[in-house]
Amino acid sequence: MDKLTISNKYVRFGISCFNLLYLLLISVLAMWAFLYTIELKNETSFYIVYIALNVIFFVLMMMTRNQFFTRIVSLLLLIPVFILVLFSSSAPAMFIPPFVVGVLMFFICGAGDTPKIIWGSFYLILFIVGIVVFYIISTLFGGSAVETILDSSVTDTAITDEYDMDKIAELNANSVSPDGKYRYYIIDVQDNDRGKVIIVVEPNDMDVNYRFFTLVEEGYSVRIAKYSTRGVTPDIEWVVNEDYNESGETTAASYKLRYRFGENAEWKASTITIPTSKNYLTFLNVD
Repeated sequence: MDKLTISNKYVRFGISCFNLLYLLLISVLAMWAFLYTIELKNETSFYIVYIALNVIFFVLMMMTRNQFFTRIVSLLLLIPVFILVLFSSSAPAMFIPPFVVGVLMFFICGAGDTPKIIWGSFYLILFIVGIVVFYIISTLFGGSAVETILDSSVTDTAITDEYDMDKIAELNANSVSPDGKYRYYIIDVQDNDRGKVIIVVEPNDMDVNYRFFTLVEEGYSVRIAKYSTRGVTPDIEWVVNEDYNESGETTAASYKLRYRFGENAEWKASTITIPTSKNYLTFLNVD
């Protein structure tokens, strides 16, 4: 392992300072995972770059494992990784690389035994107790219902056989309001009863686009309609909101959503009023 050590102390110090960038990058990624839904534009390209970055920083940290800043990064890295584990559980490739780096560097770095014992005990409690508590709270508040957004990515026949997926595709193709400010999507809910069909509206102009991924904002979504039995494909269309006043006298949107659940059902319309503050607990899936 000594062969991986850099002899020049100034170079070691510089690389050690540079390693702080890795802690910052993983912390920002964890924050994004909590605040947004990370939608990858090209999974292959993203994960190639992502894994390469993790490998590069792992090598750099190995070569400067006894430096002060590298020890700091090694001891603190698993905190943002824990957040990634919680909020990126459906995409293991997002948290596995930094998790492996964090665990290996925790034992390899030159920190003393006392800090390692203290931080090691903390991480054991954090990952074991923290994850269990998180899923207990999610189950208690969110219930046992399974929510699935109906789109082309759904391949489970237990869901697709319940709906007219061709009609769903047409609805999704016209999900953005004519002014581009809002979009809707349809959720299938499987629970211990008859299930539900829910129409959700959210802003369409609050997403953040990057080269490899998009940060999809979900904290301002509104569940405007709910049907108490799953398997019913709704009719949905955007219509002009006659009550809208461009002078700002009303906070309602310039368009509203017209919908019905079933061809013989009565058409209903719902005015779109987006919350003024972000909901940080969307992961609980509370109706």
